[in-house]
Amino acid sequence: MLSDFWLSFIPLFIAFDVFGVLPLYIRFIHRLDDSRRKRNLRDSLITAFFTALLFVIMGSKVMEYLGISIEDFLIAGGIVLFIIAAKYIIVGQDENLEEDEMYGVVPLGVPLLSGPAVLATSIIIRNQYGFTYFFVSLALNLVICAVVLKFSQYIIKYLGKRFVEALSKVFSLIIASIAIMFIRKGLQGLS
Repeated sequence: MLSDFWLSFIPLFIAFDVFGVLPLYIRFIHRLDDSRRKRNLRDSLITAFFTALLFVIMGSKVMEYLGISIEDFLIAGGIVLFIIAAKYIIVGQDENLEEDEMYGVVPLGVPLLSGPAVLATSIIIRNQYGFTYFFVSLALNLVICAVVLKFSQYIIKYLGKRFVEALSKVFSLIIASIAIMFIRKGLQGLS
């Protein structure tokens, strides 16, 4: 029983990759006031939770009906991430970036937190260990995400805004590379 929990929790923890999301999250929120940070964090966690939950409950049948594969999600998520990263690398910080109320939902909630890896892993866990193990693992992983992202402001204070802005350019290049990897894996899966 305990081993089933760990076998469902650990793959989701790896799929969420909250520490990989942290640099992009910092880039999005580093100029926000505290209330907008909290709202974006709340929105991203709620979006990630319900996306994964609904995907497990309804996703397989809907995707099958519509002819959408996990590879399609990898490609679409990769394209969205690449556009965001490339825009930031080329144009620089968008002063209105923080004004967009939807950044907690897209791209933070989906595809960064609850992206193709989480969705695919969620279905596998539900199929192998049952809905209860999936649900508990999802909830606990999102609590971990909440704690890590909530304290990201201390990282900003420690490193300083200029350093975070410079570092975010480098991370944008890495994120663009990850986006290309998503697209490549999606294309490989289709062939």
